[in-house]
Order: sequence, then structure tokens, then C-alpha cells
Amino acid sequence: LKCLFSDAMGKGGKGKGKGGGKSKGYDLGPPDYVVELGEAMHECEEQLICKCTNEKIPYFNGRVFLQDKEQIGQVDEIIGLIHDFMFSVAMKDGKKASDFKEGDKVYIDPGQLLPLGRFLPQPPIGKSGKGKGKG
Repeated sequence: LKCLFSDAMGKGGKGKGKGGGKSKGYDLGPPDYVVELGEAMHECEEQLICKCTNEKIPYFNGRVFLQDKEQIGQVDEIIGLIHDFMFSVAMKDGKKASDFKEGDKVYIDPGQLLPLGRFLPQPPIGKSGKGKGKG
């Protein structure tokens, strides 16, 4: 399956620009509140594969939490169709994807979600200048 959002996020959304995408140990702490992002499906290569249940799109590397705001990992890949997609969670040290059962809910900071319209084709912007006339 191909990641449909990689073009919109640039270079697969991996944060490989200046600075390498590392936070250099800075801990953001838990968010004020979290919203449901998806449901666990299964474990694959030590990552948790989840079905998205939110109408918005998570940031690549967006922090993933349990309902009690305990961070379990970060969004790694987004796969599937634009209106029906899954995402993988790279687990935080000490957390195991195999500990999750199918249907377990995962959550995200609502500030790390993007509207679906951001990834849909936009209508062309018309020019409001004068047209070229003959004469």
C-alpha cells in the first residue's frame, strides 16, 4: 500500500529537513485533553496498526496516547484510501504493540490533526486582471 499523504506532507512526512526532526530531549508533556484517533487492529514489525476513526488526518510523528493521556508512541505511516485509512504507531520505549487487543482505542492531541480538505484537490484560483485584447 502506498502512503497517500506523503506528497502533501513533503518527503514522506518524516521530518528529514534541517535538524533531522529530533526534539533533542524536549518533553512537551501531556496535552490538556485528547480525542479518539482510532482503534487497534494488530501488531506488525513491533508497530501497532490502527484503523482511523477520526474525520481529520493525524500529523506524521503526532504523539499517540491512551485515554488517560499516557503517551504510547507516535504516528509513523499513514496507509490506505483518503477516506478510509490506517496508520502505524511506532511504540515508545517500554511499550509493546503486542499488549494491545483488537478494538482498543488510541487518542491524539487535537492540535496534531489536520482537516481532510488540506489533502484534497483545490479549485484553481482565477486571475482577476484584465485579459489580453486585440486592438
